[in-house]
Amino acid sequence: MELRQALEGDDVGEIRAKTEALQEASHKLAEAVYASAQQQTTSTASAAGNGGSDDEVVEEGDYEVIDEEQEAPKA
Repeated sequence: MELRQALEGDDVGEIRAKTEALQEASHKLAEAVYASAQQQTTSTASAAGNGGSDDEVVEEGDYEVIDEEQEAPKA
Protein backbone atom coordinates (compact mmCIF):
# COMPACT_ATOMS: atom_id res chain seq x y z
CA MET A 1 0.00 0.00 0.00
CA GLU A 2 2.83 2.40 0.79
CA LEU A 3 4.35 2.00 -2.66
CA ARG A 4 0.98 2.49 -4.30
CA GLN A 5 0.52 5.73 -2.38
CA ALA A 6 4.06 6.82 -3.27
CA LEU A 7 3.37 6.14 -6.95
CA GLU A 8 0.47 8.58 -6.82
CA GLY A 9 2.87 11.31 -5.74
CA ASP A 10 5.73 13.02 -7.54
CA ASP A 11 8.61 12.29 -5.11
CA VAL A 12 11.03 10.06 -7.06
CA GLY A 13 13.20 9.42 -4.01
CA GLU A 14 10.22 8.13 -2.02
CA ILE A 15 9.12 5.89 -4.90
CA ARG A 16 12.61 4.38 -5.14
CA ALA A 17 12.81 3.88 -1.37
CA LYS A 18 9.41 2.16 -1.26
CA THR A 19 10.33 0.01 -4.28
CA GLU A 20 13.56 -1.10 -2.62
CA ALA A 21 11.70 -1.89 0.61
CA LEU A 22 9.22 -3.99 -1.36
CA GLN A 23 12.05 -5.84 -3.10
CA GLU A 24 13.75 -6.57 0.23
CA ALA A 25 10.53 -7.94 1.68
CA SER A 26 10.00 -10.00 -1.45
CA HIS A 27 13.51 -11.48 -1.22
CA LYS A 28 13.03 -12.37 2.45
CA LEU A 29 9.75 -14.07 1.62
CA ALA A 30 11.36 -16.00 -1.24
CA GLU A 31 14.18 -17.14 1.06
CA ALA A 32 11.69 -18.36 3.66
CA VAL A 33 9.67 -20.25 1.03
CA TYR A 34 12.83 -21.81 -0.41
CA ALA A 35 14.09 -22.85 3.04
CA SER A 36 10.72 -24.39 3.87
CA ALA A 37 10.66 -26.30 0.59
CA GLN A 38 14.22 -27.54 1.17
CA GLN A 39 13.34 -28.70 4.68
CA GLN A 40 10.21 -30.46 3.46
CA THR A 41 12.11 -32.16 0.62
CA THR A 42 14.86 -33.27 2.99
CA SER A 43 12.43 -34.68 5.55
CA THR A 44 10.40 -36.46 2.86
CA ALA A 45 13.53 -37.98 1.31
CA SER A 46 14.87 -39.15 4.67
CA ALA A 47 11.50 -40.66 5.61
CA ALA A 48 11.33 -42.49 2.30
CA GLY A 49 14.89 -43.71 2.67
CA ASN A 50 14.45 -44.91 6.25
CA GLY A 51 10.97 -46.39 6.28
CA GLY A 52 10.36 -47.28 2.67
CA SER A 53 12.83 -50.14 2.37
CA ASP A 54 11.48 -52.09 5.37
CA ASP A 55 7.96 -52.28 3.98
CA GLU A 56 8.95 -53.06 0.42
CA VAL A 57 9.02 -56.70 -0.65
CA VAL A 58 10.88 -57.53 -3.83
CA GLU A 59 10.26 -60.90 -5.41
CA GLU A 60 12.30 -62.20 -8.28
CA GLY A 61 10.97 -64.64 -10.80
CA ASP A 62 11.65 -66.26 -14.12
CA TYR A 63 9.67 -65.26 -17.14
CA GLU A 64 9.39 -66.26 -20.74
CA VAL A 65 8.57 -63.94 -23.60
CA ILE A 66 5.94 -65.42 -25.89
CA ASP A 67 5.41 -63.98 -29.34
CA GLU A 68 1.63 -64.03 -29.82
CA GLU A 69 1.95 -63.91 -33.62
CA GLN A 70 3.87 -67.18 -33.68
CA GLU A 71 1.37 -68.86 -31.36
CA ALA A 72 -1.67 -67.99 -33.53
CA PRO A 73 -2.65 -70.76 -35.96
CA LYS A 74 -2.17 -69.81 -39.59
CA ALA A 75 -5.17 -70.21 -41.86
